[in-house]
Amino acid sequence: MDAPHTHATSAWRTWLFNPFHFLAGGQALAWGVACIVLTAMLGGIYDYRTTGVISFQLTVPAPLWHAVAQGLMAWAILSVLLYIGGRLISQSRPRSIDVFGTQALARAPALLMALLVVSPPLRGLIPSLIAQGTSPPSLAQLALLVSFGLAAVLLLVWMVLLMYRAFAVSCNVAGGRAIAVFIAAIALGEVAAGEAGRLLPGTVIPQTVVSIPVESEQHFLAAQLATRILQGHEQGRFEVLGPEEATEGFRNGFTAEVQRRNHQAIRQRYGAFEGLDYVETLSLEAQPHLLVHRFRGRYGAASRAPEVRVVLDREGRLAGLWIKPWQEQMQ
Repeated sequence: MDAPHTHATSAWRTWLFNPFHFLAGGQALAWGVACIVLTAMLGGIYDYRTTGVISFQLTVPAPLWHAVAQGLMAWAILSVLLYIGGRLISQSRPRSIDVFGTQALARAPALLMALLVVSPPLRGLIPSLIAQGTSPPSLAQLALLVSFGLAAVLLLVWMVLLMYRAFAVSCNVAGGRAIAVFIAAIALGEVAAGEAGRLLPGTVIPQTVVSIPVESEQHFLAAQLATRILQGHEQGRFEVLGPEEATEGFRNGFTAEVQRRNHQAIRQRYGAFEGLDYVETLSLEAQPHLLVHRFRGRYGAASRAPEVRVVLDREGRLAGLWIKPWQEQMQ
């Protein structure tokens, strides 16, 4: 007789990798569509959207209903392609309710992906990396990126495995032809879903960072913060910022040791810091809650004033501070 824990383990494995053994047809459709809508709404609040049948990415801001529409389109497009492919190669007659229902349920891991990308650590990290530009990430940022990337890959693999299992079960197919049809449907569906998304304004595949000049008095605060920090560096003070002064993502990377190393490199290149001259404030279209304040830095040994870029969020907290050679157009 099998031990009880063996049955429990087997049941959990079935739920994780073949939930269609328990749910199919209308039940799978109801639960799956609920997951799709919840995923779209959760990600859409922070501008993450389904831009392909297996793509979930940061996009430019758009109404929340666009995110829901894209999630449903990605599911429907792939389901149609797999239903057609299943009818062509299956010896039985697949039911559309089974194909659409199991494909909807197979997208459940995307909900975990949405929870991951909208978590506070990731939400703080992305704006910080955007603000840093070409500056390398800190060890803490790199560790978080690697952890997120690994988790994202595992969730994606899990979802694709469930999609194939759903196709095989609902269409009663297996073997090389089934795999070939599935891969072709994924490839074609990825393109089709992306093109369908372009019909909804503002929900296209993620764009390069675009900025526009804005009027804001916030640059006075940006100048004060940057001047205090850079003057402190000249005096040998490398302070850890508090949560009311900087975002979590920036504070995690802006450690005292990082400040010390950066100051040594900047001082060797440009000399001693003397002050800031305000140039402009820009708003990032991809991150509208961030304002980028550009200054020309006055340094004692600089033949040409470098750029001091200070990025603040809507609450006036520091989200980015870095120094680089001046360019007329922000890179």
